Amino acid sequence: MRKEILRFDQVTCPPDLKNVNFTIYEGEIDGLIGIDSLGLDYLVDTIQHNLPLHYGWVYYNEIKVNDYCQTLHTANKIVVLQKKNSLIGTLSVAENLFIIRNGYREHLINYKMIRQQTQMILSSVGLQIDPARPAAYLSTCEKWILELAKAWISGVKLVILRDVENLVTENDLSRIFNVMHILAGHKMSFLYICSHHQAAFRICDRCFLMKQGRLIRCLDKSQMTDEIMRHYLYAFNNRVADAGRRRYFTTPDTGTAEGFYCRMDNFEFSLKKGETVVILDTDDKVITSFFRKLKSNIPARAVLRIDGKPWKYGSRKYALIVTHPLETMLCQQLSVLDNLCLPFYNKMKNFWPTKTNKEALAKDVYPVFGDTVYASSLYGLDPAILYDIIYLRTFILHPSFLCVVQPFASVDMLTRLKLLSYFDKFRERGITVCILSYSLSDFLQVADRMIVVRDGRVQNEYLQKDFQLYSERSGSNPC
Repeated sequence: MRKEILRFDQVTCPPDLKNVNFTIYEGEIDGLIGIDSLGLDYLVDTIQHNLPLHYGWVYYNEIKVNDYCQTLHTANKIVVLQKKNSLIGTLSVAENLFIIRNGYREHLINYKMIRQQTQMILSSVGLQIDPARPAAYLSTCEKWILELAKAWISGVKLVILRDVENLVTENDLSRIFNVMHILAGHKMSFLYICSHHQAAFRICDRCFLMKQGRLIRCLDKSQMTDEIMRHYLYAFNNRVADAGRRRYFTTPDTGTAEGFYCRMDNFEFSLKKGETVVILDTDDKVITSFFRKLKSNIPARAVLRIDGKPWKYGSRKYALIVTHPLETMLCQQLSVLDNLCLPFYNKMKNFWPTKTNKEALAKDVYPVFGDTVYASSLYGLDPAILYDIIYLRTFILHPSFLCVVQPFASVDMLTRLKLLSYFDKFRERGITVCILSYSLSDFLQVADRMIVVRDGRVQNEYLQKDFQLYSERSGSNPC
């Protein structure tokens, strides 16, 4: 009989969780796919910190740790790996692995011993690094593997991973998956939370589908197919396969006019006017430095052009959208209309948000936001509305060139649908779009061309009709 590591029994906590039932067994890798984002954060917090319940029971390691009658207010021994890691950058790998963890009881530290043990443990999970190396100098993948090893030696039974595929390259993702399989063989369990089913299908033994705070289906390995998913993602699937979208790829060529050009050390590429291109950085050596150049007042050692003209900092001709834009590109305390007007202050001369201008803007965007357009702040608004603000104001600004970093990172499947429609609108308006990514998800559904970058230089280019030739892509079909 398999040992239960985590069990939710009729857990209800409106409006986030509604009669949630699932079980995770020892040594199992399970996936949780959020069709929308409702309830995901509360579910993770409940697993980790035993939040109060309206109804239901929670069992961890076959012990009841939470129910609707009594909350212990204690944290379960569970590790959550996400964008922000728990390592201390100024300490070495060995110190992070052994000393900075619960259960370490030594008063005197034998550095020679812990470094030897560190090498032995990390080699067993396929990671070869210097134990004396500061954690701050590790790559994102190495930090995640180090945290997995730390959880293993700490006796953690369950590790929750969130949006791994959006934070590391394809090669690094394969390394992390290999480590997960190794640790699953040592009876550690995993809950892999992601927003795209094909990412979960690559590694998971079972997958749970969550929508509107409910688990609507549990899929075993034999049921993890696109055909099954079409029953639950009809609108999403219909959107991607719509013949109306495909006409964009059968229209005449966008021409030869230059929309954007970049030369930075060994990295050089150009985009045609109105073209949508995905730049896939397979080893994370270009995206960060390239985007930093775009944001820089004086981009040193780089040649940049828009529409054949030199790059001008602060120009209305370009727009930039960072990864996780809800955290840095919005002002929560300002109204929806004020947030829509934010980029116009710097991009348009003599622009002032008078009452008349705001009323005209509200009338134009009312079909998108409804009465929410008159909200006095962004607090409590749905994330989908916040994405509407960012992308719609970019559309209204009408730049010649738009650069977006990981647009689908940490968004649910319905928000992906919304963003796909915005990229179609950019295409219709003739805006040159550059999508920077570490991995492929739904980007190929909107791209005319893909540029693969390795070791800081362009390795290959693929037209839309040749995307299937790229053997390393995964999860590129969103249906």
